[in-house]
Amino acid sequence: MADHRHHRKETTKPETSNSDSRRADDNEHDEDDIIEKPVRTNLVHQFSIQGADEILDVQGHDEDEQATKVDQRRRRFLVHHLRELFEEKLGAKHIDYGQSTASIVKKFCEELPSDNDEPFYIVNLSHYARQYQQWMHFLGRIRPFYAVKSNPSSFIIKVLAELNGGFDCASAEELELVRKSCGDDFDFATRIIYAHPCKPISHIQQFRKAGVQMTVVDNEDELHKLKQHWPEARVLIRLKPNDTHSMSPFSTKFGANERECITLLRLARKLNINLVGCSFHVGSRCLDPNLYTEALKQARRIFDIAQQDEYKFNFKVLDIGGGFSGHNWDKPSFPEVAQVINHTLDKLFPESEGITMMSEPGRYFSSGGMTLVTRITSRRIHNLAYKSNEPVVQLDRQMSSIASSSETKDENEESERALIESAENIYYINDGIYGTFNAIIFDHKIFIVHYIKMNNAKSGNKQFKSVIFGPTCDSIDCIAHSIDLPLLSIGDVLWFPDVGSYTNACASNFNGFQTKKFLFIWRN
Repeated sequence: MADHRHHRKETTKPETSNSDSRRADDNEHDEDDIIEKPVRTNLVHQFSIQGADEILDVQGHDEDEQATKVDQRRRRFLVHHLRELFEEKLGAKHIDYGQSTASIVKKFCEELPSDNDEPFYIVNLSHYARQYQQWMHFLGRIRPFYAVKSNPSSFIIKVLAELNGGFDCASAEELELVRKSCGDDFDFATRIIYAHPCKPISHIQQFRKAGVQMTVVDNEDELHKLKQHWPEARVLIRLKPNDTHSMSPFSTKFGANERECITLLRLARKLNINLVGCSFHVGSRCLDPNLYTEALKQARRIFDIAQQDEYKFNFKVLDIGGGFSGHNWDKPSFPEVAQVINHTLDKLFPESEGITMMSEPGRYFSSGGMTLVTRITSRRIHNLAYKSNEPVVQLDRQMSSIASSSETKDENEESERALIESAENIYYINDGIYGTFNAIIFDHKIFIVHYIKMNNAKSGNKQFKSVIFGPTCDSIDCIAHSIDLPLLSIGDVLWFPDVGSYTNACASNFNGFQTKKFLFIWRN
């Protein structure tokens, strides 16, 4: 962790609002509105739920009218089926449409024992179904394989499995998690891809034993490993796309350029490896949808080269990876990215070719489904009095000097220290950098802070420069160096929406602190 303390940027500090934040409530309404949008009639059939066909008895002379009625019946069955999963199997509480996240948080806090000071997540299970429906609406040609790494919680896997989703697993442990969540009769052959290009032999053996059929490679050694340990595997070549406009690029670690792809084609023909297509990943949180266009053009070239007489491969699978945002307020939004992808696919990979399309979205599904609820467990008000007899005005000059200088690693750390020492109030909460907020360091995440005064104390509207620390004994465990908050008390709540991706997945129990409690809700 020591290296990371120098690289933290103040752009990652939380924004602040009270519990009536317009953005938080708008988020809930935006999500609920998605369910009301018309879905392409040919896409609802992607929901392959046992028993759905048996309840359909649609009579109609007009084909479009009949298809619409089928879709409506399927959707009603889907809602009933998911409700059973949410309430009976996961114990979720139904929440009325339009109820704000702030009111839900407060109600849960009031229902918990008064001495409860453990953090918890509120999980909106219907969010995952909505995201799946939106995916099928905008990218109906492409089957999503959820990237388990973004949030390996079994409840997400169970919901997406009910919707006929697939899973991108990168390790034997992720494979085992899907097995435990979905059961031994799960269709591992068609609903899991081993999407790691560089695999331990023991993991290869476990995927093969489970009946998984598809994996990816980007180097010659990997082909030799598969020849020896998984010769019947269906294999995709992972390409190296342009990912310069992504928050977390992968091309320095994974992917083969066109020259390397030709080498792999030649070796695969020699080893009699069953190459069936290509995959690529434009990086996590792609900020330029045109990168998908470039990558699809690159894939088209490899598809065409593979068919040449020298190689004689008939590629029929294309995996377009991940990189999709989990929120439609992000730019570019998911619908905007989907439009670019669909336009390019129609030109380069028309449906008449019969190509199987897949993708590996992670944060698209997981990000918006969870809200973190924390308590203020301690506080230090009038923090300036703790500063040695140095006048406050001198400290202000010191901060101004630091802010105006060029930022080196040492100066950046000194600036953070000055911000903390100049704060009027310091709050300590029960989750931190070693827990959910590790995403500040590892995922460039900006957390949005909301507060609820649980004792209804009137402290006025005055805002104070404040610091939020996590619970551990490490001074790096600082969530916000300088934000404006009113005077808060021990027991008051700070809650953070949209914490579902790359948070609990990467958390530790350092110092004995970890958020382990999940409370489930669902909406119509």
